[in-house]
Amino acid sequence: MTASYRLIDYSIRPAKHAERKMLCEGFRRLSKFGAVEHYQYVGFGAIWFADFTLFHRALGINRMFCIEREIAHRPRFEFNRPFGGIELMFGHSAQELPKINWANRTICWLDYDDPMSLSVLADVRTVATAASSGSAFVVSVQAQNKPSYEDGEGELREVEGVERFREVFGAARSPEGLTERNLTGWNISKLYRDMIVAEIQETLRTRNLGLPAGNRIRFHQIVSMEYADGAKMATIGGVFVEEGQEATFRFCDFEGLPFYRATNDALRIDIPKLTPKEMREIEKLLPTENVDALECNPSPPSDARSFARLYRYLPSFASFDPN
Repeated sequence: MTASYRLIDYSIRPAKHAERKMLCEGFRRLSKFGAVEHYQYVGFGAIWFADFTLFHRALGINRMFCIEREIAHRPRFEFNRPFGGIELMFGHSAQELPKINWANRTICWLDYDDPMSLSVLADVRTVATAASSGSAFVVSVQAQNKPSYEDGEGELREVEGVERFREVFGAARSPEGLTERNLTGWNISKLYRDMIVAEIQETLRTRNLGLPAGNRIRFHQIVSMEYADGAKMATIGGVFVEEGQEATFRFCDFEGLPFYRATNDALRIDIPKLTPKEMREIEKLLPTENVDALECNPSPPSDARSFARLYRYLPSFASFDPN
């Protein structure tokens, strides 16, 4: 399989950029649990290290772990590592995630290029089993294709149909009423997010069996997103909270974030197709509490409102025409 960074320039994906900025704003509110700069960050950096650069500069996080499975390209990753505080861990996430000290408060974003698989769910279990209270956990998966599985020869295959899905993932992971419709279009995005949350909750049920009241861990969802900068992507994320720290979580006021989602009613990040001049005119009317009533002729109303909802997180575009 060709490494995704050879196919996609992650630095010029506007929807991914917006998602990254939104997550960064959400992570800043973790400060009620402890200084965010004392958190550690765990993620997949590719050669761009965009998440690592943003979270270091914006949040002050110095201790970072970047897991890379493309071991053959190690020299290029090491060359492009932007900061000395980033520790490169080469190997599959299943091997490297258990090496992390999860007793430290952590921001972990597992941003996969691949669709749902048993290995993704295994990584989710690893984090949910060990993450400490106040830690944020976000998972993104490619939602363009149906789930994948390894055949008897170690080759990745696409799950074809509901019955094969149940065979691969088991009855417990197969949503009630699953149909072929769930495996098409944007429905795949919702299915994947549901599966990730269910895996976290099931893992926590086991983890909490031996813990006394007050020390049990809950997972509070704060974001649910989807977008297409090419392939469709699905993201779900939240915070692990010890029962005794529920008040601390409430003080974080995640509900005050404009992109807050406690359910699987995902925020669709649609990049508006507007000219720079149109964007500037709309910005003169912002911020506003009534985005749905916003009109800025001659911009299409739907694009103007989409821009108004996302403008704080969109990349800045500039063009130069010498003629």
